Amino acid sequence: MKKIAVLALLSCIAFGALSAQSIKVLLWDDPLTKIIQSNIPDFEKATGYKVEVEMVAPPQVLPKTAVGVTSTSSDYDVVPMDEGNIPVFASLMSPYDSLPDGKVFKKTPKESVTPAMLDVGIWDGKLIAFPINGNIYVWFTRQDMVDNPKYKAEFKAKYGYDLTVPATFKQLEEEAAYFTSIGIGGFGPFNGGPAGVVAEAVYMWESFGTSFINWVGGKPKVVLDEAKAVMGMEFYKKLMTLSPKGSETWAHNERIAAFCADPKGVFTQFHWPSYIASYENPDKSLVSGKITYSAPPGGPAKRVAIRGAWAVGVPLAAKNKAGAAEFVYWWTSKAISQKVVEGNAIPARTEVLQDPAYAKNMPWLAAIADSMKYAVARPRLKEMPQIQDVVKKYWIMGITGQMPTVDAIRNITKETNDIIAKAAY
Repeated sequence: MKKIAVLALLSCIAFGALSAQSIKVLLWDDPLTKIIQSNIPDFEKATGYKVEVEMVAPPQVLPKTAVGVTSTSSDYDVVPMDEGNIPVFASLMSPYDSLPDGKVFKKTPKESVTPAMLDVGIWDGKLIAFPINGNIYVWFTRQDMVDNPKYKAEFKAKYGYDLTVPATFKQLEEEAAYFTSIGIGGFGPFNGGPAGVVAEAVYMWESFGTSFINWVGGKPKVVLDEAKAVMGMEFYKKLMTLSPKGSETWAHNERIAAFCADPKGVFTQFHWPSYIASYENPDKSLVSGKITYSAPPGGPAKRVAIRGAWAVGVPLAAKNKAGAAEFVYWWTSKAISQKVVEGNAIPARTEVLQDPAYAKNMPWLAAIADSMKYAVARPRLKEMPQIQDVVKKYWIMGITGQMPTVDAIRNITKETNDIIAKAAY
């Protein structure tokens, strides 16, 4: 009996040691996280931790985290969060500054990303998740059109300055107008899904000097300056007149196809970095190698780049905080960020995006890093799915002339306020 008891005790000790050396990581399924997953054996070898990965579709991360992470227990040691869901889980996450130092990997310095990107993981003044991807507006311009001698001469004769990649709203409007006048789409709008339309609206509003929703006294509040919001919508309405026919319903696929048509495609537009591969694929795109990437043009108030990034954090109730912290430091390290770039995905780490070694073959990386200086978030509150539907409805009506823009802005403000009021913060 004593022998059996001793064996049982040793078994329990061994099991406990094994458990202490394992971590469970939740991942969303996309090209970046597949790169992370493929390199996990190196992490395991370096640290001795065994990593169990649960990979789910992006929409499943929210319900998985909501069910699996509470203030007293957690199914996961490491969880990713779309920045829009940071407020939902902030109270359940360990502040980054409280995480233990790594034994193998150094704690990633906050300065490795721009302040505007670090803000992705900040809530109530605390960094509770570290940014891990560089999903941010980047501007695409057809450099072959900019370099065309005929276009250059005609544009300068009409407007008095050189045709170039637009850096201001004035240049954007005038250059788009010129190309529209010769039968080429001047601008490529986005009018598809509600989340993307909100990105367009916030880009315009912030560029003209007004935010949409801010947190005031612990509660969300609509803070749109009506006059500035109307100016932003009016400018986008003007851009719609400089866009190809049918663009009132364009989503990502339509915009890619239109921009890449040659010779009469679209002169300039924004897009997310994840779509660059489609534009630069020489087997599918007629304009591969003919695009210049830059930060978005600056509006009258400021230059803005809408972000839509993810961050990774450690729950307060994580079973293995030491292992989880080590994993976060490894994921956000320079070495792994380099592997992410080499796998054609986009990290958040600025120094890697700006590495001269990538400049020739991946010129868009430096543009992404530049855009990160101007990063702005879409509103972050759990009612955003409802609010997005409201914004899309009236934004489309305003920019297509179905409703006066001032009425569209007033309806957005009223119905958003109604949604927030019903939420009873």
